Amino acid sequence: MAYIHPKVLDDLDFGQVLEHTARYAVNEPVKARILNARPHTNRAGVEEDLYRTDEMLRALQRGEAFPPAQFEPYDEELEKLRVEAYFPEPKTFLAMAAAVETLMEWKRFLKKFGKDYPHWNDAFFLLDIRPAIAREIRSKIDRDGLVKDNASETLANIRRQIHEVFRQRDEVFARTRKKYEKAGLLDEIGESYLDDRPVLAVRAMYRRQVPGQVLGTSRNGNIVFIEPESTAPHTRRLQNLAADEKTEIVRILKDLAAFVREHLDVLAAYGRFLVEAGFAEAKARFSQEIGAVLPQLTTENELYLRQAYHPLLLLKNKPGGEAVVPHDIHLHPRQRILVISGPNAGGKSIALKTAGLIQLMLQSGWPVPVHPESRMPFFGKILSDVGDHQSIENELSTYSYRLKNMRLFLRLADEHTLFLIDEFGTGSDPELGGALAEVFLEAFQKSGAYGIITTHYNNLKLRAEQLDGVINAYMEFDLKKMEPTYRLITGQPGSSFTFEVAARMGIPWSIINRAKKKVDRAKVHFDRTLSQLQAEKKNLHQNSEILQQQTKALEARQKELEEQNYRLLKKLDQFRQLYEQEHRQTEAGRKILELFDRAARTGDRQSLLKTVGRWWEKEFVKQKAKKPEKTPKRQLDKTRKEVRKLLENNDIRRQLTKIEIARMPYVPKPGDRVRLKGSTANATLERIEGNKAILNYGRFTATVPLQDLELVMRK
Repeated sequence: MAYIHPKVLDDLDFGQVLEHTARYAVNEPVKARILNARPHTNRAGVEEDLYRTDEMLRALQRGEAFPPAQFEPYDEELEKLRVEAYFPEPKTFLAMAAAVETLMEWKRFLKKFGKDYPHWNDAFFLLDIRPAIAREIRSKIDRDGLVKDNASETLANIRRQIHEVFRQRDEVFARTRKKYEKAGLLDEIGESYLDDRPVLAVRAMYRRQVPGQVLGTSRNGNIVFIEPESTAPHTRRLQNLAADEKTEIVRILKDLAAFVREHLDVLAAYGRFLVEAGFAEAKARFSQEIGAVLPQLTTENELYLRQAYHPLLLLKNKPGGEAVVPHDIHLHPRQRILVISGPNAGGKSIALKTAGLIQLMLQSGWPVPVHPESRMPFFGKILSDVGDHQSIENELSTYSYRLKNMRLFLRLADEHTLFLIDEFGTGSDPELGGALAEVFLEAFQKSGAYGIITTHYNNLKLRAEQLDGVINAYMEFDLKKMEPTYRLITGQPGSSFTFEVAARMGIPWSIINRAKKKVDRAKVHFDRTLSQLQAEKKNLHQNSEILQQQTKALEARQKELEEQNYRLLKKLDQFRQLYEQEHRQTEAGRKILELFDRAARTGDRQSLLKTVGRWWEKEFVKQKAKKPEKTPKRQLDKTRKEVRKLLENNDIRRQLTKIEIARMPYVPKPGDRVRLKGSTANATLERIEGNKAILNYGRFTATVPLQDLELVMRK
């Protein structure tokens, strides 16, 4: 049996989330849709809504906002239109046309971005968009809600007559006014209008001298407003034409209503779609305000809230820039019940409400303020017991009310239940209430339910350590600063820091020490041990964070060195390839020069051409193995022609021979002009002794290694 009692929504302040979201409603139907939203007890009922809201949120973040879903509601008028003779006001027709035009904008938007927003794309294309509705309405009614002159030929003719009669009446009235003005019968204002009829402002003493109908007098009675007889026929004609105009307008609106009546179901679908679009847009804008995301939806019984923020606390602290401490809460089959202890005003209730409110929001279709890697299931039952429920009307004390709640909880608790109990076991004698709470905890553990409990009872902390699936947690307290940090630490129970909090609030230590003497030593020792354990765990956590930072720094440095090494290896490989290419080119040049030199000595050009051809073919085969060529023969012929051309030019041949000689290794001989490699001073090589050379610089001689010499000029 699915069950989420309305009291749970009140306990966890879900109504405030609805009110904050309703600020973004574009109209009353959307606002009503928001305020009436309730959590679903299964994923199927709200999953599509969640995905569509998430797509709206992503569109806002990208700056690709969907077309506005703002429209004037017309659903009530649609129901009335089912009555054959009924026709609505022109503004209702305009609202229908605007809805159709808005959906045409949606169509253009989804045609462009539909692949990025598949859930809206699928929902939209279930609609039957009929642009003819908007065209027909716009052809009859202008933007100000007036029926157009050309809505019918009859109406156009009537309005032409009206304009003509108005013109005639104005001319007659002007002449009449001028006549009586010259006679001195009119007041200074001369004329006025009453009931859209022009009247003369006649001085009361001359009223009988101006024939016509008296339509009124001034406040003091000095002026009488008279419609002259000369304009009365025109006025009657205008009244008749106005009646004809109204009749024709009614006929046009009835015809338009008959046209719209053929599309009632489609127009109703348009309205529902736009309400849902406005609902999703409002949730998306609220989600953007609190930094909410869509977590991973899971079918497993696992609630993993990472960096979860209480949305209302975020909104409260935002104007002042106050920080909100996030919580990590993890419930799964091996760790189903979390027992949170710690000091008063340390944040236990906020941690519990954070988990509960976030779960309600998700099951109602809202993204939630958590890390995107969070995982959330759907609970069929959510139960809560939060706050002081003392009831004067029912004459129930807080403890009596809580016992009544426990009876309900125990009856409903199963593996699909999430229960939230604040200050578990309080309201009665600590020992007796604590014992009963311990038994309740055992019953919840056996039921397979998931839950979060806050408590100060030491026996519950101890029992939580002994029960499978139950784990302790505590709200951290900084003993140095003597203030809570509001961080939730899972894995061990926490001290209530009763005496420390009292000292912080200014209670004298003399009174605190007297109180300590009245408490069982074992309890004081247990509480002190818990506080010491918390301090040690905090130090370990800080050291762990430092080690993690150092590890990250080392990993970053290692990665940087690896990248540098990779870049060096890549550069070396490039140098190697360049060296091989230059070496291959040098060898090819040397080979050609040798062939030219041989041909120059022997004069056998044909032999040179054959040798060059064979050498080229070998080189081509090598190159083909690396990079296939489609036309090797053509390239070979081209090379042979180039060689022939070179051989025909003796100057080029001699120049190539000099280059080849210059590139050959130097063999030192006495009498050569030489210099040391890297030097600019020239010397004469006098003699060679083993691997040493004796150089004469003119004023002195020097002995240097033979391999260090380079030729300047042969002897």
